[in-house]
Amino acid sequence: SDWSAPGNLGPVVNSASADIEVSISKDGLSLYFASNRPGGFGNQDIWVSQRTSVDGPWGAPQNLGPTINTAFDDRTPMLSLDGHRMYLSSDRPGGFGGTDVYVSRRRDKRDDFGWQAPENLGGGVNTTFTENLPFHFEDDATGTPTLYFNSGGRPGGIGSTDIYASTLQPDGTFGPAVLVPELSSPL
Repeated sequence: SDWSAPGNLGPVVNSASADIEVSISKDGLSLYFASNRPGGFGNQDIWVSQRTSVDGPWGAPQNLGPTINTAFDDRTPMLSLDGHRMYLSSDRPGGFGGTDVYVSRRRDKRDDFGWQAPENLGGGVNTTFTENLPFHFEDDATGTPTLYFNSGGRPGGIGSTDIYASTLQPDGTFGPAVLVPELSSPL
């Protein structure tokens, strides 16, 4: 279908701070984003704005709280299609180095504050370099989930920041990330 013209969400959602890296729930009722607005726990935190219908106005953003956010950068929220997982990147302590990709889970996909503590996705995805901007994709034909993300500085890459893909394994972990040369460039 044709895309509509972009519309500004207005001053209820937007602030004078950096409001970036947006993800919306499948039902269109929850808008997740990262922001360094006042009232957070660190430099960048993950916030959610809710509405009661897809035609309704967005409510004032709420910080997801200390279960998700830390005193460090917590950003790039990306919801899985089923709404039970949120992938994010963070430079919190305990990672592999740089910024790592994490996953948080929730039982009720309508509970925007029911997220569990994020878990590092491990060495298949994360390195001592920077991993960021996770995007969860499920292949309609195979049902196989693949996590796409960018990584800066990995040996064997094409440019300063490249796109990688990691496929969900039968044991529930993501396998070794592979460079996606078609989506990467020397720039």
